[in-house]
Amino acid sequence: MKRTILLILITLSAFIAQAQVQFTVEVPNVVASGERFRLVYTATDAKVDAFNAPRIEGFSVLAGPTTSTMNRVEYVNGRRTQSRSVSYTYILEAAQTGKFRIGEASVTSEGATYKTQPVTVEVVAGNQTSGRDRSEKEEGSSAEISADDIFLRLNVSKKRVVKGESLTATLKLYTRVNVSGAEDIHFPTFNGFWSQEVYAPQQIDWQRENVNGEIYQSAVLRRYVLLPQQTGTITIDPSEIVCVIQVRNASRGNSMLDDFFDSYQTVRKRAVSPSVSVYVNNLPDGAPASFNGAVGKFSLSTKMGKDSILAHDAVSMYITITGEGNINLLEAPKVSFPPDFEVYDVKITDNSRSSGGAYSGSKVFEYPVIPRSHGAFTMDPVTFSYYDVESRQYKTLQAAPLTLKVGKSTDTATQGIDQGAGTHRRIVQSLGQDIRYIRTVVPVWHKKGAFFVSSIGFYVIILILFGIFGASYVLLNRRRERRKDIVRVRNSKANKIARTRLKAAATLLKQELFSGYFEEVHRTLWGYIGDKLALTQSDYSRERVIRMLEEKKVNASVISEYMDLIEACEFARYAPDPGQVEKEKIFERAMAAISKMEQGLKL
Repeated sequence: MKRTILLILITLSAFIAQAQVQFTVEVPNVVASGERFRLVYTATDAKVDAFNAPRIEGFSVLAGPTTSTMNRVEYVNGRRTQSRSVSYTYILEAAQTGKFRIGEASVTSEGATYKTQPVTVEVVAGNQTSGRDRSEKEEGSSAEISADDIFLRLNVSKKRVVKGESLTATLKLYTRVNVSGAEDIHFPTFNGFWSQEVYAPQQIDWQRENVNGEIYQSAVLRRYVLLPQQTGTITIDPSEIVCVIQVRNASRGNSMLDDFFDSYQTVRKRAVSPSVSVYVNNLPDGAPASFNGAVGKFSLSTKMGKDSILAHDAVSMYITITGEGNINLLEAPKVSFPPDFEVYDVKITDNSRSSGGAYSGSKVFEYPVIPRSHGAFTMDPVTFSYYDVESRQYKTLQAAPLTLKVGKSTDTATQGIDQGAGTHRRIVQSLGQDIRYIRTVVPVWHKKGAFFVSSIGFYVIILILFGIFGASYVLLNRRRERRKDIVRVRNSKANKIARTRLKAAATLLKQELFSGYFEEVHRTLWGYIGDKLALTQSDYSRERVIRMLEEKKVNASVISEYMDLIEACEFARYAPDPGQVEKEKIFERAMAAISKMEQGLKL
């Protein structure tokens, strides 16, 4: 059994280690003709046995593959983590314009093969601003940073939709200068749309992009899913952003050291996105009676929670609508229940999510009901209509009819219900007598005894309570006076506080936080002797403590052992690791030293 468990653990460890292997490719998606760029394949946490090079067409291979290895070691809270990566780098040059495909590459590690997906690189004409010209341009003022160097755009996936049809709006920033930050951002408002933000990056991810034959660095700032709620032309107001740009003021001297003294200034450039118009058509006429605004592509299913129940028991009917579109805005379909059913509010479970610019998933409508009579009941088929965006027509879904068998209730409390009429009235049950008998004569009253109040026992209890109150007041007053004596309180609680701190040190030792462990033992020893001798932290010194302990006639060996232990802790905090046995010995010595000092100070 033990061998089997060990084999399973080894297999799982190997599987986890294998699952952590990653093989990725990094390459710019847009380059200029004549530009040199890097193609890098990286294998992380893999013992690479072989690297299979990709098939490269349309580019000149200037160098590569060049292999480099990086080992990374981190210490976090005393724990050590290590990772290793191997990179294979190509230096390529774009020779002609067009889109070229770089094939897949693969590595073999411990018998397993890991592959990358093929990548496509677009090559545009080499008329973009060169690095030198751009540097010279960035040395100018903000007026020289034109609207072509940095601009903001709101792109929508569709310009013509029908009411309720989903579309995606993406806010992107394009730049050819060095943007170091942003201020005064005004994101778009979508009046006339139901909108939800589906992407808001915590850190800007820049990507190269071809814009009218020019290479820009682009970044997605926000992405939204929109559902138009009105018809006609809806205009999305412009967005604004103030970009912070670092501009270099280069020295114009002829010395080789002039570049060393270059300075930078911060320039702010406002970018405003143009307004975007979306034309929303109304849904065509001829909508079915069961249509309730659903737009997209959906499917319908119904079921009962149980096939058979007893009368007056609860059961639920479930209607599930699955598909893609404005599913998050769907309302509960109308269901016709038999008149003998008591119907409650619908419970809605929304399992939809945004993906690919539209909402998809499912929405479950639960109808709780209670049948009040027995028999076999058939619910009318549920119908659901929606507008299909692809076929541009209405479609109606109809579920199969559901049958529920309801048996007679066995609860005696419900036997008085009229089973035939289908009403909810209950029989009136007699409680023994409808009207109580009214007495007509005055009753005769008899004395049962005397009141406890004003008796001797009453006054005795009052005196006892006053005595208890007085004694409690005296005891609490004495305790309060004792607590005012801070020296005495510190002395009496010194041992208890020291034991508590040593427990904390033991916890740090178990967690292998050795630096904190020695520091806590050191603080405990000084804190204990400071509390016993009523010393402040500024008075902690070896000579003074030894002199005060000798005045209290503590054994010299106890004093020497205690002070040596303090020095050992101070040394261990900065010395190399002494080993686990020595660490535990220091803890045991601290416990023993405090116990001996406690006995020595009591003598």
